[in-house]
Amino acid sequence: MTSTSVLSDRYARDLRAPLFSQLGKRIGQRWRRLITLLLFDIFALLISWQVTASFGEPFYLLNDNKDSLLAIATIIAFQVSLLASQELYQAGDKRRDYINIAKTLTIAHLLLLSVVFFFQDSRNILHQSLILSGVLSVTLVCSFRYSIDIAIDNLREQGFLRYPIYLISKLEDKNSAIKLLDSDRRYDFAGWVDITTINERDSVLQDIYRSKVSDVLIYSWEGITSQPLFYIKLKNAGVNIHVLPTALQVVEQKIKLRFLGSIPTFELSSYLTIGGDFLIKRCFDFIFAIALILLLIPAYLLIALLIAIDSSGSIFYKQNRMGLHGKTFQIWKFRTMKTDADRSQKSVEFSHQWKDGALFQTENDPRITRIGKFLRRYSLDELPQLFNVVRGEMSLVGPRPVPNSDVEKFADRHFIRYQVLPGMTGLWQVSRSNTDDYEIDKVVNLDVKYMENWSLGLDIQILLKTIAVVLGRKGAY
Repeated sequence: MTSTSVLSDRYARDLRAPLFSQLGKRIGQRWRRLITLLLFDIFALLISWQVTASFGEPFYLLNDNKDSLLAIATIIAFQVSLLASQELYQAGDKRRDYINIAKTLTIAHLLLLSVVFFFQDSRNILHQSLILSGVLSVTLVCSFRYSIDIAIDNLREQGFLRYPIYLISKLEDKNSAIKLLDSDRRYDFAGWVDITTINERDSVLQDIYRSKVSDVLIYSWEGITSQPLFYIKLKNAGVNIHVLPTALQVVEQKIKLRFLGSIPTFELSSYLTIGGDFLIKRCFDFIFAIALILLLIPAYLLIALLIAIDSSGSIFYKQNRMGLHGKTFQIWKFRTMKTDADRSQKSVEFSHQWKDGALFQTENDPRITRIGKFLRRYSLDELPQLFNVVRGEMSLVGPRPVPNSDVEKFADRHFIRYQVLPGMTGLWQVSRSNTDDYEIDKVVNLDVKYMENWSLGLDIQILLKTIAVVLGRKGAY
């Protein structure tokens, strides 16, 4: 198997893996809105400074810049940066917050004046010019933005500049939802599905994808059985979700309150860039695993020699584990137990009063060899799983694959963790506060939290924290 096929075929099954790196559905509209606002603001500010200069003595950041456009460009860039810092280029009501715009430009003007007084003789500056530049900046920026809003409203009344939106609701709520969308004028109704049948229809997500919508409105979020999985799939497809705030128990993600017409909804935004960082992660996994294997060859040989000296049996231990989408694969470890460990597990479970619903871990396990205790303490027995990463069966970071005997005790809600590649380390491994924290619900909750908030940066944080945990001797028994 070539490295290309490993990166394309195996990884493409992961929940987060797109067919290709893509931009969010709204990216074109977002950039057009941002660029339009920026250009109009810059034009308005430029006019204000030019008019000020024509009526009185202008001022500049430095005395030798009196005939240079660089000073004006610097001043305008500073004003625009302050507007951006107040999120006044965001969609919706943010860009129409004229009071905040006026306040921000006034503060920017006062700050600029304080700088000018240090670099230029204030006696040469007419007070009328200072007042005029400030008033013109606020007036022209607000006027231009108001003109943009009027133009956009007129275009939307004619059916332009609208976002296609897909509706998920009960049949009796369909008409009221469509009227709500019509009153908002930002959206075009693109499709509908009865929420009472959504859990039985695997084709709903495909219908949404084919509709090429940028937004989905959900009237009854509690009617969706697998909420986190549904949310993650839509988010990774670049679709924003609007949820009516009734009995909302949703994923741990930053939620924005948006008004759809006159009705408040919770918006769960999609990624701006979809798939790009995930593809980087896949390449990172493959290259980093190969590099570590080559670097750790002496450690592999030393550990193999110590295992052979300590007890009879094979150097490696292989066991079937459930992987991505429930597909079984063989996980590799250095052997840390006696050769009959699997046959004697039942008796060990019974003697340690293993609780139903908990992952099996026990201290002072009599099956562990002497060298095995050391390897487990520093998690060195996991190093052969780098080969699983190279083969595309695992990732460096992800939900840890648990023994099949534990999987048999899973409830349906627990299997969401198998929608992504299993990992050598994960959020649970670096988050658990004590060695008794093996309840499956706690493990799966952390797995879901990782899936919902996943990013390449989070993976790197977990890898770095894993090193600290291992060096702190907080490994397995």
